[in-house]
Parts: sequence; C-alpha cells; structure tokens
Amino acid sequence: MTRIHGSIADACSAVKFQSSVTKPTLLSSIDPRGVTPCRMLLLSPQSWRFRLLFALMSIHIGTAAAVASEAETPTTAEAFAQGFQLISDHSTVGGFSADQQKAHRALLTWQWSYDTGSAWTFAGDFKALRGDNGEALTDNVQGISNIDADPFSKLYQAYAQYQFSQTQRVKCGQVDANLEFAMVPVAGAFISPPLGITPTAIALPTYNKPALSCSYFYEPSQGWQAMTGVFAGRGQTDFTEQFYIAETRYVTTHARMSAGYWHHHGDWKLLNDMQLRAISGWYLNYQYQWHPQWTGFVELSTLNDDVDETHQHRMLGVVFSPNESGQQLGVMLSQVSGPAPGDEHLLEAFWLVPLTAQLQLQPVIQQIDHKADDRSNSTVATLRLLLQF
Repeated sequence: MTRIHGSIADACSAVKFQSSVTKPTLLSSIDPRGVTPCRMLLLSPQSWRFRLLFALMSIHIGTAAAVASEAETPTTAEAFAQGFQLISDHSTVGGFSADQQKAHRALLTWQWSYDTGSAWTFAGDFKALRGDNGEALTDNVQGISNIDADPFSKLYQAYAQYQFSQTQRVKCGQVDANLEFAMVPVAGAFISPPLGITPTAIALPTYNKPALSCSYFYEPSQGWQAMTGVFAGRGQTDFTEQFYIAETRYVTTHARMSAGYWHHHGDWKLLNDMQLRAISGWYLNYQYQWHPQWTGFVELSTLNDDVDETHQHRMLGVVFSPNESGQQLGVMLSQVSGPAPGDEHLLEAFWLVPLTAQLQLQPVIQQIDHKADDRSNSTVATLRLLLQF
C-alpha cells in the first residue's frame, strides 16, 4: 500500500490570494520539506535528458520580446535571512486502532535564504523529525498527520532561483514539488495529508523525499498562469527515470482554479497483470472566497493506471476566518476510491488559535471510515503546537 504523504502548507495563510511571483523569502508556513545544496547535473549534450533540461531552461527565450516590454524586476540590497519552526503533534485514537493508540512527534525546520540583490535567490532548509510515526495509529490510506514519517534528519531542499521578470522565473535544485504544484493554498491549516497533495499523485517528489529538478513558472498576479517541471524519478538524484508535471491556473481576486497533469517515466508493477509501465494522472483544484471570512474549496484527481489501491480522490471543505487575530476554523471531507472492498472517508475539523506572534495552538478532530469491512471507524484527536522564531 502506498502511504499518502501531503506536504504542510501555510497554517497561518490568509484566505485572501496573493501573487507568488515575488522572490521567495523565508517560509512562515508549516512545511515538512527542506533544501539540499544544488548539484551539477552532468549530462552528455547528445543525450535526450540534456536536451530536455536545456529546452526547459530556455523557455523564456521564446518570450524575450514580451519580457523586454515588462517593467524590470526592481533590485534590492543583498540580504540573508533565516528562521526556525517547530511543529509538535500529539494524537490519541478511539475506535479501531492498529499498532498503538497514542503518538507524539515533533518536526524542527531551519530555513534560510540569500537574496543577491539582483535576479538570483538561493534558499534551503534542514529538517529533523523525532518521535512516533502516527501512521501506526489507524493504518489508513490517507494518514492522519502531514508530518508523519519515520524519524529522519536531512538537508531537505537546496535550490537556486533566477527571476527573469516580475512574471517569469526558473527554479533548479533539490525541491519539494508540492511547494509549487498541486496545492490548495486556502487548505494549508488542515493537518490531514490529502490537503497538501492529492493522494493519486503517488510519484510526486514531496515530503519527505524531495528530488533534483528544474522548473519554469509564468505567474502574472491575475489571469492565466502556467508552470512545468522535470524531476529526478529514481531516488532523489537519478534522472534515469523522470517525473514530469505541468499545471495551468486561472487566478482572480476571489478565486483560483488549477489543472495539472503528471507523468512518471519508469517501471511500475500493475496490480492485475504484473506488467511494468510508466504511469500518469491528473488533478483539478478550485477555491472561491464568497465572503471576506469564508472560503470554500473542492479537489478531484485520478490515477490513470492500476498500480495502487488509490484510483480517485475527491475532497471538499470550507475555511472560516472570524477576525483579524489570525484564528481559523475549517471542516473538510476527503474520499479515496479504488479496488474493493470500498472507499475510505476522512472527515477533519480544526480550530487554529494564535496565542502569541510566535506560538499557535491547533486542536483537531478526525473521523475515519476505513475501506476494510472488518474495521470499525476511528476517531483521532490531535493537538498541534506551532512555534516560529
């Protein structure tokens, strides 16, 4: 069974939409992904991999005339910034439980970025996870916490980004793909893994295994956006197999719609006839803010090939931000379907309460309706603490 790992987006993210075309600064988000120093990719100029990466990095040439007419990206003074973030989850389960009934774990992140003052930005982060793996509580397909994994310590992400203009950039290095692709920004405070990454994108290089990559982004503040990337598909550094992803978005003041397609060029074993083949899938995300305090979202995704027990994923939810204090309340329902015996349903409700500028408290309740007929429902209560400094 492939365990779903979602990335942790911004727990403090405002419901309002903001342009992502500015240079990256330190993330203030709950994010179990990090950075590793960029490594030189040694490829023969005659190889198709070299030609693919060269073409990806050269996309901007075809739009040089348009870029020349845009306002130049303003230069700033050189700046180095860093920050620390600690996420601590404490969970207990009622009803059906697997190997244990309680789990306590903590994820520490050190984030850093260096802005050269021109078009280049270098950034990364180091992550360390300690404690119990909460997957052992319920043994469900969708998981219960987006920081769950076996304990690790690693330099997680490390990348260089070049800003061609206010709307175009290229980002290369070891990257968590879910920080840029297949995300629902308004759902960032939910702790369930499906809220970070659609469960059907089983090959996406995300928490806790980012990969070497190179991606191109065209992101005007509103209207149509487009982005594409190629990632190492075998392990974290090997381009013998490749993962490709492309996404388009339409962004307005109150809404955001995104559609994406991904393809993993490698060997996969099918569940039915044991053949090996490449796999692919697609996803659709939509969020809409109909009131300054209310935003809803829906998601639909499909895995095109029979290589995993998760074939389709459907999700809907709503987020309420009652005032300017940073509080959020959210409810969502997530469903995954696949081969018999049935579908799995995950219901989550949370209340995010900022205690200070650096400390947040988040109680969470989850109800799990398991796929297996011989399992009763599970109820999981989690208390999340988030400290940023």
